[in-house]
Amino acid sequence: MDALADLADLTRNPIYNSGSVLPNRMQSMESVQWYIEQTAGLTKRAKFGLIRFNLDHLSFINERYGWDVADIILEEIVRRIEKLLPQGAFLGGMGGGNFIVLTPPGYTQVTTRSLMTSILRISEASVALASSSLPFSLSIGWSMFPEDGHTVDDLLTSAKAALMEAQRLGGGHERRADEETTRMHILSSSLEQDLAVAVEQNGLFLNWMPVVDTASQQIVAHEALLRWNRPGYGEVPPALFIRCAEEAGLVEMLDSWSLKTACMAAASWDVPHRVCVNISPVWLVSERLSKLVKEILQESGLAPERLQIEMSEPRFFGPEDITFRELSRVRALGVRLALDDFGSGFSSLERLRFYPLDQIKLDRRFINSLGENNRANEVMCAILALARALNITTCAKGVETESQMAFLDAYGCEEVQGYLLGSPVRDQAKPASQSA
Repeated sequence: MDALADLADLTRNPIYNSGSVLPNRMQSMESVQWYIEQTAGLTKRAKFGLIRFNLDHLSFINERYGWDVADIILEEIVRRIEKLLPQGAFLGGMGGGNFIVLTPPGYTQVTTRSLMTSILRISEASVALASSSLPFSLSIGWSMFPEDGHTVDDLLTSAKAALMEAQRLGGGHERRADEETTRMHILSSSLEQDLAVAVEQNGLFLNWMPVVDTASQQIVAHEALLRWNRPGYGEVPPALFIRCAEEAGLVEMLDSWSLKTACMAAASWDVPHRVCVNISPVWLVSERLSKLVKEILQESGLAPERLQIEMSEPRFFGPEDITFRELSRVRALGVRLALDDFGSGFSSLERLRFYPLDQIKLDRRFINSLGENNRANEVMCAILALARALNITTCAKGVETESQMAFLDAYGCEEVQGYLLGSPVRDQAKPASQSA
């Protein structure tokens, strides 16, 4: 049976075009199953696409303009998309401003992408309201049968994983399902509960990454890297479980555990190196970081000057005045402050101007092209010169070659980290303390 010739049969889907009311979630899932059954029987081009999309920032629209306006926008989105759909396609609702489109059999990845692009473009025109117009955007994730799944659940899951990836880009984007994105989505689906248990039952551990003085090549500090072996899954990528912790409101539990554990360990070291601990900036807005640090220093007996609190530069720090106050309180305890991943965000220079920092840790992307690209060399020289002028030390992350090391030494980068100098060591109370 030829797929294109069979399109007329697809309109006999009992859910398809079932009236003015958009098919609901259950009906949409039944239609996915129906498409799978129909497509699996075809001998040519036995594929179809599943496109999941939603209205970005729906909660904000509800709060700012009211449910009535949100409903008008959703209804207009449906009207515009219905005009785009080819014969044999399906449009259904998944709840909460989420929808799916199923493309007809015979629609390949190329033709599905073309339809998806047309759907994305409907947001180019604002929605007309009674006395004004309101812009909107969509996020889209899409998958293909049978490449991305042979069942309803598999296809919906892979498209949802792609949709969530698109949403993380800020809205107005699309992503095609792929094996890794789907795997990470499935992995994180029950992560929150397991992570809470891990914090309560001491299921986390630290890796220690040495920090080396560039000139002497002696270890001067160790960075505490939080890690987690999830039972039944193995070690979970830190970016994944930390992001999950932030979304679930668990990040302060993680920070408290890692800070206390790191300080207790450092207090027992034979050589009094610094210990560097990354803390989420969410502590700054509530102005509770200084209290936490003071309590842990007292409990562990660690000298304040041996602790360095690091915060990732791309993260949101909150209002400047509150952040400045709280960072000043931490620094008044004698603790060092570092801006981590410097250069990977958008506000690096502003933060250097305003906040009381002791060190910037240069993002590894600055290091990759050192000695190979003149512009990379010039940018690095300028950053190092700026740091010296501000009386701020620098630490380069991701150093992997002797030429990178030589460049950083020559231009005055005080400290370095990377596999050239030492790999992270698992959960030792007394990590290596001699030369790198």
